[in-house]
Amino acid sequence: MRSSRPLIDTAIRLSRNTLDRLERSIGRPASIADSIGIVHLGLGAFHRAHQAIYTEEAMASTPGPWGICGVSLRTADSRDLLRAQDGLYTAIEKSGDGTRRRIIGSVREALFLGADRAAIMARLAAATTRIVTMTITEKGYCHDPATGALDL
Repeated sequence: MRSSRPLIDTAIRLSRNTLDRLERSIGRPASIADSIGIVHLGLGAFHRAHQAIYTEEAMASTPGPWGICGVSLRTADSRDLLRAQDGLYTAIEKSGDGTRRRIIGSVREALFLGADRAAIMARLAAATTRIVTMTITEKGYCHDPATGALDL
């Protein structure tokens, strides 16, 4: 019988200081970024479900200054949620073998273009920034609805 107990005490917020309170079934970060070497433009779900996970796995294999500064371009929501959790979030993978939950620790900083422009420019220009990446998903493509052609 499955326990009705929540995976995490709902009275606490996920953070570096509360990782030890998680259920044992939830995977801990393979690596938690301490310094930033990557600036990523487009801090949406696609980035968090792919590049941020691969970055964490790479950091666990070869440690280094590869933490991510994620820049939300459209709203402050991702920035605000990630800041409140020290950049940590839960990735859920579903397969025929079941469901796997794990905490991802590669995002070290979250910024919002509409409010944090000076900080973003400073990150982009920082000597410690080694890589700048971006995600362009379907929201970034503007198509003419009549023809389907790219609306330049």
